[in-house]
Amino acid sequence: MLKLGLPLFGLLIGVTAIAEPSAVLAAEPVKPNVTGDWHVDIEQKRRLCRWQGQMRLDQNGTRLTGMGEAAAPPDRRFCPRLKGVVEGSVDGQRVKFGFATGRLGTGEFDGALAPGGRMLNGTWAAGSAAGTWRAERLN
Repeated sequence: MLKLGLPLFGLLIGVTAIAEPSAVLAAEPVKPNVTGDWHVDIEQKRRLCRWQGQMRLDQNGTRLTGMGEAAAPPDRRFCPRLKGVVEGSVDGQRVKFGFATGRLGTGEFDGALAPGGRMLNGTWAAGSAAGTWRAERLN
C-alpha cells in the first residue's frame, strides 16, 4: 500500500494506492521440459571414440524416458554402435539418465540444460569407459 500526502492550497489531500495481489506475488518459475528430439554428440577421448546420432526424450513431471541411437565413423570399429532405451529423471536444470548402450552396458549420463532450453551437456560413464556429451534440440 502506498500513501502520499499532497499539499494543495494549504490543504493536505491523502492518496492511497493498493497494488493488485497478483502483481505482488512473484511469478512462478517456468519448469524446464526436455521433451523432444535431440542431436547427440558423445565423446570418449581415451579411445578416440566419437558417436553422433539422435535421441527422443519424453518428460512427464520429473520422469524421463525415450530412445537413443548414435554411431561412430566406420573406421572406428572398436567404438560400438549405441542404441537403446533412455530412462532417468529431471530435477530443475539437471538431467540424469541411463542409456542402454549395447556392448558397453548401460551408460550413466549426467548433465544440465543450458539457459534457453536448446542445449544439454555433461559427462557419462559406462564401466571403465567415460567421457563428455552434448545434445542440441531439433524441435
